[in-house]
Amino acid sequence: MGMRVRSAASALAAIFIVGGAGAAYSAHSPTLSADGPTSVSGTTATAVFTIGTKTIRQVRYADREMLRYTFDIANNGLVPMTVIGLAPLVQPPTLLDYRALTDREGLDEFTIAPRSSRVVTLSMLMTACERLSARAGSLATEVRVRTTSLGAFDGTVTIDLPEQVQVGSPREASCPRATASSRPPG
Repeated sequence: MGMRVRSAASALAAIFIVGGAGAAYSAHSPTLSADGPTSVSGTTATAVFTIGTKTIRQVRYADREMLRYTFDIANNGLVPMTVIGLAPLVQPPTLLDYRALTDREGLDEFTIAPRSSRVVTLSMLMTACERLSARAGSLATEVRVRTTSLGAFDGTVTIDLPEQVQVGSPREASCPRATASSRPPG
C-alpha cells in the first residue's frame, strides 16, 4: 500500500508542476509582433506610402517569381518562443502564395528569446494573376506561425505585418496564363 501512496503522490505532484507551469505560461503567454526596418526583393519596382494609419508597400507583380519581404519579429513575452513553421491563413491573398518564413540563416525553425527580436524573411510566390481582372489588387496583411514554448506548449500566432504588402494584377501581356475566359471583366 505504501508504494501506491508514493506513486499517487508522485503523479499528483507532477500534475501540480505541469499545471503550475501551464498557469504561469498562460498568465505570461508570449506575444509576437512585427516591426521594421523592412525590405523587399524579387520585384522590379516597389514603393511605400501611408494612407491614414496604414503603411502600404506596393510591389510590381512578376508571374511565378518569389517575392521576399524582410522584417523583424519581436517576442514581447517572458519566455522563449520557437517558430516551427507557417500556419494556413484564414483569408490568403489571391496573388501571393506564402511559401516560407525563415531567419537570417535560412532556418524555418528558430527561437526568439524573451524581450528580443529576430530578422525574418517571408517568401511568397507571385501567382494566379489569371484569376483577377487586370489592375485588381491583392493584400498581404498578416502571417500565421506555428509555435512552441517551454517544450510543451504548442500554438498558432497571427502576426500583423509592419506594412500591408499590395501587389496588383498585371495586364494580359504580363500574365502568360491568362485567357479570354480566365479573368473576370474589369
